[in-house]
Amino acid sequence: MSNNGTKHDTMVLEREYPADVARVFAAWADPAAKRLWFTRGDDEGEYSLDFRIGGREFSRAALADGGDVYTYDAVFQDIIPERRIVYTNHMLRNSDRISVSLTSVEFAVVPGGTRLTLTEHGVYLDDLDQPEYRRQGIAEQLNAIASVLGESEA
Repeated sequence: MSNNGTKHDTMVLEREYPADVARVFAAWADPAAKRLWFTRGDDEGEYSLDFRIGGREFSRAALADGGDVYTYDAVFQDIIPERRIVYTNHMLRNSDRISVSLTSVEFAVVPGGTRLTLTEHGVYLDDLDQPEYRRQGIAEQLNAIASVLGESEA
């Protein structure tokens, strides 16, 4: 690698879902439900979720074209059921570490459902990943939660 730089970014993404907080929280806590929206239900690759403080979430899969392999490895730092989740994670592309992040997910009751607020503080390494790529990917995942809930996004 010729570039040993870092790029820092903080993003805040909000979504409202027409479902109660318990159902939206369960979409994050239940391994089968989370795999549906987090990996788009892709049975290829590896996925595991140990949803507890100190537990891990792990995903590894190759791109559809058989190219690069991406690995996501997270550790849950704080969980308050139906209120918040805090986790740290790092991502690899093949064997290169491309980012390290601290993320909080907060759940709030709003008229007609739940407001989810995701805040991620990311460090993107060596120009191997970019904040705009992460923002787009997480936004797509948050939109996909609506399909797991069996309802359209509010």
